[in-house]
Amino acid sequence: MLHILRHSPHAETRFASCLRSINAGQALLLIEEAVYGLLPGTATRDSLEYLPASIALYALDVDLQARGLALDDLPGRTQVITHAMMVELCVERTKVVSW
Repeated sequence: MLHILRHSPHAETRFASCLRSINAGQALLLIEEAVYGLLPGTATRDSLEYLPASIALYALDVDLQARGLALDDLPGRTQVITHAMMVELCVERTKVVSW
């Protein structure tokens, strides 16, 4: 299962709800405002770093760039992907949940 999260982690509860419902072997893709969850020194960043290693973490490259997030500051486990790779992820997964 692929979870796609697009809302700001600082303004809504969807971010926390998503993290509570994600299970081992699943994947989380941060797009749009959700990439702010990767900002260093934030509680949301800490939450992402504590996810089990079996959960794949992705972030959309254009959204990171549009919001000025430095790729060097991302957690090491974060895979930065393009739109084409996002489409591939959606096709590969049997179920996609958009938050």
